[in-house]
Amino acid sequence: MFVKNSILKAKKDAASLPVEKYDLIINDFDYITALACKTKKVRSIQFGHQASFMSAKTPRPYTQSLIGEFILKNYAKANHYVGLHFDRYDTHIFPPVIKDRIRNCQPQDLGHITVYLPSYEKECLRKHFLELKDVKFQYFTHDVNTPMVEKNIEYFPISNEGFTNSLINCHGIVTGGGFETPAEALFLKKKLMSIPIRNHYEQNCNSAALAKLGITVLPDIDPLSWTEQLKTWLATPAIEFEQQANNIEATLEHIIQLNEA
Repeated sequence: MFVKNSILKAKKDAASLPVEKYDLIINDFDYITALACKTKKVRSIQFGHQASFMSAKTPRPYTQSLIGEFILKNYAKANHYVGLHFDRYDTHIFPPVIKDRIRNCQPQDLGHITVYLPSYEKECLRKHFLELKDVKFQYFTHDVNTPMVEKNIEYFPISNEGFTNSLINCHGIVTGGGFETPAEALFLKKKLMSIPIRNHYEQNCNSAALAKLGITVLPDIDPLSWTEQLKTWLATPAIEFEQQANNIEATLEHIIQLNEA
């Protein structure tokens, strides 16, 4: 009954979405918009990171997920695809959009390690950080409401501005397998460790791409070995990959030309 009601609601929402009134529909992987365009026979362009996975040249993990691949390629189908990724793996893939705060900053290395791993509980990470007494960690977590300090760990509540400042001034960052944060870290030439969310196929794909660039990627945190893995990572030089930033005007011009073709 829940599935049936969800399908009926999706069809109703799609029917009420006035996509036919617009000259250009750009869809960032939204099912309702894609369904509305399909039923009303309106052309659309999928623009964003997920669009890059329409190409078989975009890196995948060694073991591919049939369900994951099906979702990436069919959840929000469009007439054209303009993807964003770390590198130009195919002709329809462009560099990531880097926000102005990152593009226009003067990055520094103040020595700390920025940490954002929301899929792990604080106690899971804390003990490893405390073992590395000479390393300062700025740890962003949902488990605190106000900043606090415990020996070599500074805890911060989740904050876009606070996290961005920490990233700009860090020595390195430990984060998940998302797209935006690793792209910003690469743009700033920061040392990066990626630990994707388990069974999250898109994150596993991103981490496969990062591994090809030489980034340290771990499948999960092993409580018996992660401290040593952190030590090894800290002692390893940062990679030399030059992360390009998206030329937004040129990308928009390409999207407009696709729409007019």
